[in-house]
Amino acid sequence: MLKATATLCLPMLIAVTMTAQATDIESVNVYSFRKAELIQPLIDQFTKQSGIKVHLVSGKASALLARLTQDGERSLADVLLTVDVARLEDAKVKGLLAPVKSGVLQSNIPVAFRDHGNYWFGLSIRARTIFVAKDRVPTTRITSYQDLALPQWRGKLCVRKGSHYYNRSMVAAFIYHDGIEHTQQWVNALSSNLAQRPNGGDRDQLRNLAAGYCDIAIANSYYYGMLATSHSAFDRSVYDKVSILWPNQKKHGTHLNISGAAVTKASKNKANAIKFIEFLTTPAAQKIYSETNYEYPIRKDVLANGMLRAWGGFIGDEQAIAHLSSFHEQAKKIIKKSNW
Repeated sequence: MLKATATLCLPMLIAVTMTAQATDIESVNVYSFRKAELIQPLIDQFTKQSGIKVHLVSGKASALLARLTQDGERSLADVLLTVDVARLEDAKVKGLLAPVKSGVLQSNIPVAFRDHGNYWFGLSIRARTIFVAKDRVPTTRITSYQDLALPQWRGKLCVRKGSHYYNRSMVAAFIYHDGIEHTQQWVNALSSNLAQRPNGGDRDQLRNLAAGYCDIAIANSYYYGMLATSHSAFDRSVYDKVSILWPNQKKHGTHLNISGAAVTKASKNKANAIKFIEFLTTPAAQKIYSETNYEYPIRKDVLANGMLRAWGGFIGDEQAIAHLSSFHEQAKKIIKKSNW
């Protein structure tokens, strides 16, 4: 008998596990760009509440999108879960998504965090922000992303590769607000301030910051929460040694992105797919996102995790969310020309 959730890898296992359940009225098939352990608590709660089994395939975004494109109408996927709005827009442009009519989703999700044509919906908010070493940089020294380009920070900055989607989306937001020329100058100056050749993920940048390899780092806010609750004593010490900042509070706000979901055009279980996405916007699910993944609830009426609230309130750049994909290619070119 199948378990409530099947977590698998691409490519062969997709067909093996999903074929039998593709039209099962009590199931829903999910392609997820997110790691399985991050959404497992949500899936468990959904199945317990609804009785609908979730068959999950986790993998890299490029591989899952390629498989979805290749399979076309034969695809067994019902729901696409992603961690970047540009990925959702990419899937939409490729004709892989179906519009959804749901008063629940329209009511629960603010306009800034959902597609105007109802092709995709934000589920949680993540901030890509600035961190500093507590013993070396006063929190008042840096108030904007633009400050990171100043000559005084030469050799002081840690950040993952510029080509990563997180950084491309951030640069895309700057292009949207400030134009190509200004953003190009900022990227070039930023790359001149790198403490070392970019390597590793966001948590590695914060570890390097705590270890003294740099004085400033750029990372997504939820990684900070993961360090605080890590089983590793070293990672918990990293959390204690660095401070989180909220830049651009007087101009546009701190850069935001979302995790999100969409129903696939080829879905054979559309009703269950919509139920699943609607569940992810309920107060209970939003609380799980915040308590487990340290992301900010998409709903204005749900409080964030207490630790997140302790980091302080901030103004986020909601305006740029829907426009990020429009400037991704330009951002990619700008970054490629730099040393980032």
